[in-house]
Amino acid sequence: MAITEQKETGVLPEGVREPYDWALDQMRVREAHAVTQGSPDVIVAVIDLGYRFHPDHEGHLWVNPRPTRGDVHGWDFAEEDATLEYEGSRDDTVYHRGHHAFVVGEVAATAPKCPIMILRVGYEPHHQKSWPRAVRYAVDHGAKVLVMPHGYITLDHTDGVPSFYKGTDFNYPYDNIGLIEALDYAYQSGCLVIKGTADNRGRRVATVNAGLDSVFAVGSTNKHGVAANIAASADYVEAATPGGERNTDDPTESIWGTGGDHDYIPFEGGCMASAFGGGVAALAFSQYPHLSNGEIRQILRNTSQGSGWDPLLGHGIFDAYRAVSLAPQELSAGLRVDSTASQVRREDGKLVADIVVENTGVFDVSRMLTVAFNGDPKSAADSSATREQANILIRRQIGHCIASVPGLERVTVSLALEDESEPDEVWVQVNALEVGKAGVYDTARIR
Repeated sequence: MAITEQKETGVLPEGVREPYDWALDQMRVREAHAVTQGSPDVIVAVIDLGYRFHPDHEGHLWVNPRPTRGDVHGWDFAEEDATLEYEGSRDDTVYHRGHHAFVVGEVAATAPKCPIMILRVGYEPHHQKSWPRAVRYAVDHGAKVLVMPHGYITLDHTDGVPSFYKGTDFNYPYDNIGLIEALDYAYQSGCLVIKGTADNRGRRVATVNAGLDSVFAVGSTNKHGVAANIAASADYVEAATPGGERNTDDPTESIWGTGGDHDYIPFEGGCMASAFGGGVAALAFSQYPHLSNGEIRQILRNTSQGSGWDPLLGHGIFDAYRAVSLAPQELSAGLRVDSTASQVRREDGKLVADIVVENTGVFDVSRMLTVAFNGDPKSAADSSATREQANILIRRQIGHCIASVPGLERVTVSLALEDESEPDEVWVQVNALEVGKAGVYDTARIR
């Protein structure tokens, strides 16, 4: 493949030490690199609009072990060739090349030992099929992580212009069902697709591309570790990564990285968040090659730097170091009732048990059965009873419910007790109901 190499001349502005600096610090990537810098076996596919080589990318690009049509580093599904470059007006060329090169640089800086596959798609009417074909190519050629900075936009069937440009808001890509099916195929094949949710013009809107179950949606932060002004509220945001602040006079509020037509350039947007998310995901896949994409997804979300969930940043900012340095016992689901924090109280004359449960492992317990008893359910209420002379129930259930506990989090389950009289003791037993979580339970007496 012929990639045009450039002699770059730009410099980073004052206050920016190196490409992607504050973003890497915010995600604790440098600390993570002391554990892993990635693996040559974990390929990251970057699906964007037109690549151009940057010297900082040297040694980071994927090399196809069995090229069949010149697809050494990837393929251009928009123009059906191996050049990977966008050919268009000068303004568009600068943006497309710069954007694609910038995103590749993010992945290279975050997961430097993971090969990066370059795939190009397009927005012209005849480019519809380029999107699902790029996704399927990535999966079939071994990619574990797919970074999709841009989302497909439904076209006006009369002239092929994206409907968003003609005044119609984001809607289901009914004209490109193949893309949805390809993303499902990627997830079912063990891949993780990362996409940012920001840059929807400050409005709370829904975008199918990011909201799919097959896609890990990330929000956008600024360099101060809070939601950037480009962050968009969405119910499906799982966690967050740096996206940069828009419309500011301070150049350090942007993210600076490799450009396709300039040495280093600034960018802000959900696209940037996508690439950082993909890089950290690649580190996690590298560190835990025996885990599934669903388990890696839980690790990324549950080790994030946050408390609870919000619609801008999800469960918090990716913590690359925490994600790759979990102890063996944390690579599990584990339930523990915090008996000192739990309590029984009266509410409107009824007894209510507030049961605090901690998940000591990183993996979610999505269905947890919580049962309250009027005594210890693990000991006999009448030790003299026999099968022939059984006793009526003395120690019995006085309430139960189904709840969930995300990995490495604590929840309070409020359970109405059915006993009319106040019991002398209240014991609680919690256990996971999901397949593969046998033995995940705890029993404790609460106040």
